[in-house]
Amino acid sequence: MFDIWVLFAIISGVFVSLREMYIKKYIKQSPEIISFATRFYGSIVFLSIAFQGNIRINNIPIFIGITLLTVVITAFTTIVRLRLIKAEDLSLTTPWLGAVPLFVVLWSIFLYKEIPGAAALVGIILVCIGAFTINLQGRRLQVKKASLWMLLIAVLLGLTTSVDKIAIGASSAVTYSLIWTMASAGLMFVVAKKKSKQVLIMDKHLIIQAVLWVAEFLFQMLAIQNVSKMASGPTYVKTLAMLNIVITTVVSSVLFKEKDRGKRILSAIMIFVGAAVVVLFR
Repeated sequence: MFDIWVLFAIISGVFVSLREMYIKKYIKQSPEIISFATRFYGSIVFLSIAFQGNIRINNIPIFIGITLLTVVITAFTTIVRLRLIKAEDLSLTTPWLGAVPLFVVLWSIFLYKEIPGAAALVGIILVCIGAFTINLQGRRLQVKKASLWMLLIAVLLGLTTSVDKIAIGASSAVTYSLIWTMASAGLMFVVAKKKSKQVLIMDKHLIIQAVLWVAEFLFQMLAIQNVSKMASGPTYVKTLAMLNIVITTVVSSVLFKEKDRGKRILSAIMIFVGAAVVVLFR
């Protein structure tokens, strides 16, 4: 049966890819400036959505605790990831995020004692293998310093994805998205101010990528909200969102003249099959 969260998760992944490629092609500012601009302009967009009357918080202590935790972790992962996106081939960095669903599984077992069904777990593993196939050089996995940083990011994103549902359960997807973005904007302002005297830059490319990020973030939160009562729900959401790896690596190979298109096709097939298994047998 097709559920709305499936569509939300896939849409989120599409916007992840669009934003990464847009940043790679058009944006020259530092990661700190990009991060602050994303949160600042994102807050404005979320405020316009929130004015529709979707703001509520049911458990303030839990909501604040999870929000602060994820804001700090994501500030670190965002800056590191943006540095890697600007410095390395997307096909060498993005595939490592394919490990995120596996870490969501591990964090879910630790935090909630939840584990996906056998068939769904096979689908998740297939998605991860498909992602890592892109990084194969001959029969060896290409492991560089950037790869290790991306693996650390995958571990941390696994944690934040796992606990997002707690904050959303204590509020709503829109409320969490708005408060999280505003809190993150405040933190990133402090970080960016240490790097540059001019923090807020009125630039159309920064605004466009911020709008793409809002769509990416909101659709993932809506997907998690819709699986809040489903065991291992965030794991399935993140697995489907990993379809962005297919889009990013295949399209970037054309736009940025990256190599090994045949390997990307094989990887895409494995990821699509794995995602289909998750949807059908979760």
